[in-house]
Amino acid sequence: MENFLMYLARVGGNADIDSIRAELRNCGSLAEPYLTVIDGNEPGDTLSAAVSYYQYVKYVRGELNVNEGYFRGLDLELSNPAETYSAIISNLVRALQVGDYVSASFLADLAFVVRVFMLCLSNVRDYGYCDRLRSSYKTRLLILRSRFSSSRSV
Repeated sequence: MENFLMYLARVGGNADIDSIRAELRNCGSLAEPYLTVIDGNEPGDTLSAAVSYYQYVKYVRGELNVNEGYFRGLDLELSNPAETYSAIISNLVRALQVGDYVSASFLADLAFVVRVFMLCLSNVRDYGYCDRLRSSYKTRLLILRSRFSSSRSV
C-alpha cells in the first residue's frame, strides 16, 4: 500500500478516481478495504488504515485542504527524528487549538509514522532496517506538499 501512496505523491492533483482505482487494484487483494472506502462505501469492519489512506486520496483530489504552515518547515529527510517529531507535535497542538482538524489529522498521521521510526531505531539501531518507515513519512509529506507549489502557480 505504500506504493499506492508513492503513486499519489507522483501524480499530485492530476489523479482522477479511475486512475486511483486502477493503481489500487495493482496492490492485489490487500487493496479491497481501500477500494471499498474510495468507492464511498462505509468502511465497516475494513482496515482502519483505509480511512487514513482515503484521507490522502481526498487531499490529492482537492477535497481537503491543510494549512501549509504546519508542513513546510518539516524535515523531509527525517535526519533528526526527535526534532521533527517535536515540531510535528507542536504544530498538531497549534492546529487543534484553532480547530483545524483536517491539518491536525494529517499531522497526527505523520507523528505516528515518525514515532514508530524512532522506536524502530531505538530497538534495532539500524537506519537501513527502519528505512521503510522513513520512506512512509517522506511519501506522506510529499503528498501534502504536492498541492503547495501548484496552488502558488495559479
